[in-house]
Amino acid sequence: MNPNLSQSIFLFATLLSAIGLLYIIYSRNIKDKSNQFFSLSLILIAGYMVSHGVHFLFMAERDVTMLDISCHSFLLLIIVTLTFFTLNFHAEKKYSYKYTAAILIPSLIALIMLWTGNLISGSHAHDGIFETHYRTYYPVFLIWYIFLIIFNITLLIKKLLKTNDRRIRSQIKLFLLGVIITNLTSFLFGLFLPWILGFHYLVEMSPLAFLAGVLLFTGVAIGKYNMFPAASDKINRFSINKKMVLNSLILTPVIILIIQIPIGRLIFNIQSNAELGRYFLISLFTGIIVSLSITFIILQIISNPLNILKTKVLEVEKGNYGAVTDYNSNDEIGELAQAFNKMSTTLKSNLIDLQQKEKRILTLISAFDKSTAAFASVNKDFLITDANQKFCKIIGKTKEDSLNKSIVDLQFVNNKNEFDTIIAAIRRGNKFENEVRFTDENGEAKFFIISVAAAYSSDNQISGYLFVYVDVTYRKNLEEQLLKTEKLAALGKMAAILTHEIKTPLTSIKLNAEMLSDTLILNDDDKSSFDIILKEIGRLNNLVKEVLQFARQSDLNYGTFSIKDAAESVLLECKNKMLKKNISYINTIDNIEVEADEEKIRQTLLNLTDNAIEAITENGLIELYSQTDLNKNLISVFVKDNGTGIKDNASLFEPFITTKVSGTGLGLSISQKIIEQHKGTLRLLSSTQGETIFTAALPIKRMN
Repeated sequence: MNPNLSQSIFLFATLLSAIGLLYIIYSRNIKDKSNQFFSLSLILIAGYMVSHGVHFLFMAERDVTMLDISCHSFLLLIIVTLTFFTLNFHAEKKYSYKYTAAILIPSLIALIMLWTGNLISGSHAHDGIFETHYRTYYPVFLIWYIFLIIFNITLLIKKLLKTNDRRIRSQIKLFLLGVIITNLTSFLFGLFLPWILGFHYLVEMSPLAFLAGVLLFTGVAIGKYNMFPAASDKINRFSINKKMVLNSLILTPVIILIIQIPIGRLIFNIQSNAELGRYFLISLFTGIIVSLSITFIILQIISNPLNILKTKVLEVEKGNYGAVTDYNSNDEIGELAQAFNKMSTTLKSNLIDLQQKEKRILTLISAFDKSTAAFASVNKDFLITDANQKFCKIIGKTKEDSLNKSIVDLQFVNNKNEFDTIIAAIRRGNKFENEVRFTDENGEAKFFIISVAAAYSSDNQISGYLFVYVDVTYRKNLEEQLLKTEKLAALGKMAAILTHEIKTPLTSIKLNAEMLSDTLILNDDDKSSFDIILKEIGRLNNLVKEVLQFARQSDLNYGTFSIKDAAESVLLECKNKMLKKNISYINTIDNIEVEADEEKIRQTLLNLTDNAIEAITENGLIELYSQTDLNKNLISVFVKDNGTGIKDNASLFEPFITTKVSGTGLGLSISQKIIEQHKGTLRLLSSTQGETIFTAALPIKRMN
């Protein structure tokens, strides 16, 4: 090799490494500095090994001063780079210029002195012995080198004592061990002993120490510190075949160069560089063949079973759970195969259990969604997490519009007191079950049996609540109708008694009173008394008549008539009463002919109009209007007044309950019975101060 060429190459490599070190030190990116320092240290170690190999293998019998200087330069740059790596090890921060200058300036001076010949005067090879001649200032270089080693060790020990993290402490210990092995050994055999002895003795220990240090250091960097995730990811993508072949082709020459060449010199006393070259080439050729052969055998032992396992894994991935391999061995791969077979069998068993559970869950979900009972699950904040169709129908919203909405706003907006009662109950015992009355937006009452139970998470904490609604409105209505029927039955019996026990004597009393009033000569007071007797007898007769009418369900006398004309005749009949209170009326009912019992419909309209007149004090207005739905064969007649309103409408249609002084409490009951007998409905639409509206819905045509 041309000494001038080698001088230029290694001078350029040293300068490039020094520039790279300065760039990393003064870079603004603090987070990546540890990675960069470590990468540079590996590059410098590789440069040192190449320089060392060229020095002792290819430059025999020549002036090797420049190569010796290059080895010193690489060693200095390595320890400086490791020093900055130590400073940044688990302490990423930017150091002051003074701090870095205290390390860089002496190192740069030493580097300059090396390449200007102020530390090493010459290095020569004679008969296999490498002699080196040093300048007066060379001990300063040694002192600075050992100072940097001690500084690294001291700094690492301080970091070890400060941290309590076991993982970081393990990393620091391994790194500390690597620094000691590598740099102290290199200092002793590569720098100190040659200076003392004047020639290189056991200098091969220096690259051996670097090999051990690099392996240990790289294990820390990649295995523990994860400094090279990108490189690790690329290596992990290689197949086992590629990894094994690359290890054989790369590690074999390195191990032969670093280990076998020094052993040849020390043990076999190979001093001639020509012999050493032949020894190296033979060892390299033989080592690669042996390494590749062993690699091939190992791959056959490892790769084939792994490929079988890989095929079975792909089958499991495709859904063939229960696939097993018949590979039997007592080694680790055999244990892996057994573990795979057990896993595959367990997966198949679990799949069968999951499929059965899935069927049961789907059945429950289907029943849950189509149940006649309403279900809604809420979280701890009472936001709906799930609901079935019945619940959505009750609140009048779709499932999508209900999720993540408060059940209070959707269900209890008009019934806050009921919700407060439920909350109080579940806070006492985590459950509630009772009948609750709801009032919807139209003012209609709905009755539900509500059950609320707490739902628990895996850690036995309340995660939400399940609301279950059973609509019992129809049952409540049936109960009310049954109660009403029972009252009517009792009223029928009472009517029969009134017919026999009251009406006949009452008629006799009336006739005799009229005879006495006509035959006797009476003064004004007596006449007045007889008039009162006859009036009260008439009132009692009317009461008996209304009771009998309410108790008995007479057949309807159907006919066709105009509902508007029937209403107009009722208003004319009540005209005198309205004039006394200065009440006006408006009749805008549709001129529709209906098929019904005209007399009974007139009676119903008369009762509603009379009630409206009673509710108005004076200067009032009564409106009669209608809405016709020909598609439903229905006409709804509305009677509206601006009177005082009805304060208690809970028992409005109950018989014998009235707020009037002289009323019987049967007018609305009889009217409701008449409309229901026509297959219609009579109800109070609204009642407030200044507005009361009754509506009677009737079929236009007769309903058979």
